[in-house]
Amino acid sequence: MLNFLILSTLAISFVSTENSDCFLSREVGNSGCGQQGARSFYFHKNTRTCQPFFYQGCDGNGNRFPSKDACESACRNATASGDLEYKVCASGAYPAGATSGQAVSASNCPHGYEVQEGQCCPTKEHTCSLQYDAGKFGSSGKHTPRYFFSKNYKNCMLFTFYGRDGNANNFATYNECKNFCM
Repeated sequence: MLNFLILSTLAISFVSTENSDCFLSREVGNSGCGQQGARSFYFHKNTRTCQPFFYQGCDGNGNRFPSKDACESACRNATASGDLEYKVCASGAYPAGATSGQAVSASNCPHGYEVQEGQCCPTKEHTCSLQYDAGKFGSSGKHTPRYFFSKNYKNCMLFTFYGRDGNANNFATYNECKNFCM
């Protein structure tokens, strides 16, 4: 019974972390202490998603969670001092710099972007001329049906999105794609 109580206490303290821990860099730890490693999750501050990694068993930091759900629960509303806040653009795309964490001044938008509500958003011409990008598997490995505008067919086409990365030519519905690009 005492062992169960100790394990329960450890699990609770492991999951309940301060929001500031969510902004620590990922640390895989080391294997020098004889503890067995395990698949864990950390909060990626730039993409604001929980990502898997293999924890080696010793050391590390507070940005380590036993499951994706525990990570999301602890870090869902996390904010860090100096953390950049982004609004999604009218097209549904993220503004320049949102996924890299590098601020882009509205007076210095990259080619294919324009200022919308004080941030650099991809233009219709830029977005709708991009080839579709299926992205990469996120921590959940979900396949999500999405739509992209095909400049060759001049229509919106279905594709499978893998959960992260990709590009701005990525719409949740056929109608969103059609309304933005046609």
